[in-house]
Amino acid sequence: MRKFSFLLLLLIWGLMSQTGTAQNREFPNAVHAKLNFFDYGALNDDDFKLGEGFEVGYFRNVAPFLNVGVPFKLGLAKLPGLEGNTVTTSIDLVFQLVNLKNDARITPYAFAGGGYFLEEFENGHAQLPFGVGANFRISKYAFINAQAEFRKALKDNRDNAQIGVGFVYLLHKGEPKPVDTDKDGVPDPQDQCPTQPGPAVTMGCPDRDNDSVADKDDACPTEPGSVATKGCPDQDSDGVADKDDDCPTEAGTLRGCPDTDRDGVADKDDDCPTEAGTVKGCPDSDNDGVANKDDKCPRQAGPADNGGCPVKKDSDDDGVPDEDDPCPNAAGPFNGCPDTDGDSVADNLDKCPTTPGLPTNFGCPEVKKETKERLEFAMRAVQFETGKAVLKSSSFKVLDEIIEIMNQYPDYKLSISGHTDDVGSAESNLILSTERAKACSDYLLYKGIKEERLRSKGYGESRPMVSNNSPAGREQNRRVEFELVLD
Repeated sequence: MRKFSFLLLLLIWGLMSQTGTAQNREFPNAVHAKLNFFDYGALNDDDFKLGEGFEVGYFRNVAPFLNVGVPFKLGLAKLPGLEGNTVTTSIDLVFQLVNLKNDARITPYAFAGGGYFLEEFENGHAQLPFGVGANFRISKYAFINAQAEFRKALKDNRDNAQIGVGFVYLLHKGEPKPVDTDKDGVPDPQDQCPTQPGPAVTMGCPDRDNDSVADKDDACPTEPGSVATKGCPDQDSDGVADKDDDCPTEAGTLRGCPDTDRDGVADKDDDCPTEAGTVKGCPDSDNDGVANKDDKCPRQAGPADNGGCPVKKDSDDDGVPDEDDPCPNAAGPFNGCPDTDGDSVADNLDKCPTTPGLPTNFGCPEVKKETKERLEFAMRAVQFETGKAVLKSSSFKVLDEIIEIMNQYPDYKLSISGHTDDVGSAESNLILSTERAKACSDYLLYKGIKEERLRSKGYGESRPMVSNNSPAGREQNRRVEFELVLD
């Protein structure tokens, strides 16, 4: 044991003797102190036996990812097979794998090694420690440390686990005094002119006019000025140096000149200095390039050679200017629009422009009474397989008659709506009514009616014609309605 202790102390002395050299490395050396909590029971088939102690140590960096350390531990432990507390001591040699970076906030590590353990400063035996930990930076050189360790004892009933919390401090040299070549009180690293003396306010650079703007940045190095004007005078304090100010004695924002109405035109060049505008500073309501004060039609855009008024154009020569003509490219007697079918409804308002109709019906022929009656008959005559959206063959003749009606009214569209009684769920009835309406629409499509003239929708049981309280009523409510519409 004495021989082992001697060799370990010799290694510690060797590590300490190289501290000065190691401190100059990128990865510094460190000392630490921590509180340890350990248990010798659970790992030895015994009750949990909590002990406490402290640890101090020194670590030396020997490679970019490797530290060698010597921790010394002292504590009170409850050891298996012994009564009461036992004073324990140990000294270890451990190897620590760590990727230590100068700016890292958290540095994890793993370690392993060997050591010698004493009970009451005698009865020694070897132990093999290994574990993991992390350092949490609190300053440039200081860390809070947390570590978990398992120690394999080369003696029965002495395996143990330890948790430690402590403090780590990196060894380092003091900062060297910075060089000040021009002896102006500003160190060279911060001095923007290290060979020319100057005040600190200009980062060590000369300032002949003492305006706090260094001569190298001063556009007027012999005339005091402000930082905002790069060291040049500004009589009216508007932030524009006098040398660049078109109005050096009047504060302003446009090359140093006032702009009362803030329209981007300086008052000295503004024909309307109190009214914001775009034409030499004057308003132009119709944006035709003619100022309102000179515009004979200030609300209507027009060329300047016409006094700012529009030149009215009539493309179809029907006497109605294009701007007022709903049909500027087609001459006509109805406010400039034609009436192709001669029904006294202008084409732009006529929903059936090529078929004569009634003005009260948007220029379309009114659906005859007998036609409406046939559509109403079709509502009752179109039949489906029970509970399905499959048309019975008897329905085809009725639908063919509807096709003839649609051919008689080419400007109309057909609205097909499906309805059911209240037998079954509302959801299934809605689906059935939708599919039946679509089945009728699909038949008409198949027979040549264009898709854009058809629209179908199911309403389920939501729109009954009569009460569903009787079989006759439910039969009436099971229907598909057909209606000619203009929209």
